[in-house]
Amino acid sequence: DLGKVKEVNTRFNKVIDEISFLKEKTLADPATKEVIVNELKNKEIIDVFASIEQDFEELRQQLARQEISRERISDFVESLRTKKTFSFTETTKSILFLEQVIGILKSSHITIKPEFVGTIDLGSLAIELGLYKTNSGVIVERERFASALASLLGRKLLKNLIFETDNAKIFLRASTEVTVETDNSHLKTISRLSRE
Repeated sequence: DLGKVKEVNTRFNKVIDEISFLKEKTLADPATKEVIVNELKNKEIIDVFASIEQDFEELRQQLARQEISRERISDFVESLRTKKTFSFTETTKSILFLEQVIGILKSSHITIKPEFVGTIDLGSLAIELGLYKTNSGVIVERERFASALASLLGRKLLKNLIFETDNAKIFLRASTEVTVETDNSHLKTISRLSRE
């Protein structure tokens, strides 16, 4: 409960302030230690601190239980997920990832099209690589997908693209951000790949 956490935190900060003040007094004059011990008793700081430690332990146990519940929920959600975004630090890593994803999907052909119609003309790519042009993009064989990516990178067109296969839709909104929509079993395999 968040209210309990705030209360414990407030009480703990008060005790820390008191203890810090008393510690400074003890360090400045070791003879005052007995006076400080009496002051601690009078202010019931030791009892309050013990109570706070107990509250911390209860909160720690509650958080541990909630973490177990969160993990179970997360596992369940992951078993249903069909869309996930992957971020990379470099364009070359996202290109390699795209190539590996296409390999995992085992699709023979990939349709490459702009995310927003009319923003990118892929006609010159179709001519350069001898690809089949459609109304919205181009179709490339899996074996030539890496060449198409390299050409797109060379033309600085490696963003706002959609790569469609018979079993997935892959969005490349930025050269280092890839979103994959596919069935859950493929997505699990792709997620493991991204962690390697």
